[in-house]
Amino acid sequence: MPHAATPAMFAPDRPGQGGLSQAPVPLTSIHAAGQGWLSRFQERNAAVTLPHVIEQLQRTAMENLRRIGSDEDYIGPNNSDADVYKVLEAIAWEIGRTGQSEHADFLAEAVELVTAAQQDDGYVNSWGQRPGYEHWSDAAMGHELFTGSALIKAAVALARVGHDELMPVARKWADLVVSVFGPEGDGYDGHPGIEGSLVELYRETGEQSYLDTARALLDRRGQQQLRWGPLPASFFQDHEPVREAVEALGHARRQMYLDSGVADVYAETGDRALYEALVKRWESAHMTKQYITGGLGSRHYDESFGAPYELPASRAYAETCASVAAVHVNHRLLLLSGEARYADAIEKMVYNAVAGAIGEDGTSFFSSNPLQVRSRQRDEDNNRIARAPWLNHTCCPTSLVRLIASLGSFVATTKDKTLSIQQYVDGSIDLPSSIGEGQLVVETAYPRDGIVKIRLEGTPAPGARLRMRVPGWCERHTYNGRNALVVDGYFDQPLVAGFEATLDFRMEPRFVFAHPRVDAVRGCRAALRGPVVYCAEGVDNPMLENLVFTTEARTQDRGEDELPTLVVPANFRRKPQALYLRHMVAVDQEERETTLIPYYQWANRASSPMRVWLPTI
Repeated sequence: MPHAATPAMFAPDRPGQGGLSQAPVPLTSIHAAGQGWLSRFQERNAAVTLPHVIEQLQRTAMENLRRIGSDEDYIGPNNSDADVYKVLEAIAWEIGRTGQSEHADFLAEAVELVTAAQQDDGYVNSWGQRPGYEHWSDAAMGHELFTGSALIKAAVALARVGHDELMPVARKWADLVVSVFGPEGDGYDGHPGIEGSLVELYRETGEQSYLDTARALLDRRGQQQLRWGPLPASFFQDHEPVREAVEALGHARRQMYLDSGVADVYAETGDRALYEALVKRWESAHMTKQYITGGLGSRHYDESFGAPYELPASRAYAETCASVAAVHVNHRLLLLSGEARYADAIEKMVYNAVAGAIGEDGTSFFSSNPLQVRSRQRDEDNNRIARAPWLNHTCCPTSLVRLIASLGSFVATTKDKTLSIQQYVDGSIDLPSSIGEGQLVVETAYPRDGIVKIRLEGTPAPGARLRMRVPGWCERHTYNGRNALVVDGYFDQPLVAGFEATLDFRMEPRFVFAHPRVDAVRGCRAALRGPVVYCAEGVDNPMLENLVFTTEARTQDRGEDELPTLVVPANFRRKPQALYLRHMVAVDQEERETTLIPYYQWANRASSPMRVWLPTI
């Protein structure tokens, strides 16, 4: 049986035939300290965001479950049941994280509704059980298998923290999926997700048919059967077989869900062709189609990837759910390969695209996450310039609460007698038995600064080692005050009794160019400090669009709980530069200092212009 604290969706607790380079340290072994960035992020999620999301679901998705079998109107998107299941999974990870839950009533009510609604053959779906709807009749956009995939993940997560009440429903549903879509069946879903869920259920139960069905679903994709109106097969990742597809294409969130399932099937089967194509798609998405904030998807029309380097700042779609799903993909690839670049990608997305999708109040959200907002820009449903308490894209808030509750799962991994710290979090890590007895205590304000102090309180096992990731953004770093060898992206040291280390990842502000093929931001640079992307807001910078920035900055402290701002000299152009015939008009300008804030904090004070990519002198 997998460990009771290993999150469903993230990784197996045991290697399959594909093997793992790393195994995750369980959620219950990670203890974030009260004043650390992660702890405050998770505490707000538990105390404010999760109750808010549950309140919204009571009026929408839960009401749909109550209306099954009636003639009352359906509310919201046809995958609303998945929102309930994602929140149940978030509750499971809160139980794993804290040992308790404040939402037992919601859990009991949701399980009771779903159990009562399930048909004798195992089918349960409030959209699909409307009068007159034929089950499985809309493979492209019906979301039936995708919604059921969230049911399975919730059931597995709850079972792993000691609540197995949803498991009978999930298994009955999964058995129906096997009978219809298994190796002897046909068809596949327009929205991937069921593949990885079936692998998780296989890991939990040992039932081989679940793994076989997951693989069969992947084998069929690429027949170009999925189309919907003007949307082509590539929108559904159905344009070519998954073992041959080497470019990230189509709907960004669906591509990430598909690739999570591909990683899971590879981990259990050792199908090397799946893995090789997966890595090429990762490189396509993360090296040619990802925003500097970690956002994915540049087209509003179909929420899809564009061409390589098609990354407009003001029209960035960068859907929240795509970033959340990409975190899952990167965690799987980290566990499969042990390569630090995947932990770097998780760090970038969590501190920028993910954190920026939820307001400081914990009850307001973005579904799209632009990198520029212009003056007098129109506030559109899928291109907000102010966060909303709820969204038509209901998947985004529910994906956020689930991910945030489980973030401790990404902190550390093990292989044999080596413990690797992948993310720096103030708190402690219980040593796995293969590493020793006791705890590693980590003291850090990261990402407020780059000082990380680590000490062992306990007894290491003979031959134990500790690897500490050197973030990919960091060019200047020391280990115990000295330059130290970095091996494959990590400081690698023996873990001995009395072990102590001080890591210093220098966090000077830096300005970076985009790739020259990103024509939308030529002549601009973005400011970063550590892993955090910064932006300029009109709140601090009146007439923002008339500013031209230097590439020098100093930090300005805002107190222990806040990341510093950056203060940057800039020229304010009172008259824009213009060309009339062959004569340049002189620019009337003045020098001033301007303020940049972390991107994830934008739109919290007021709606105003904002930009990440800054015109520079």
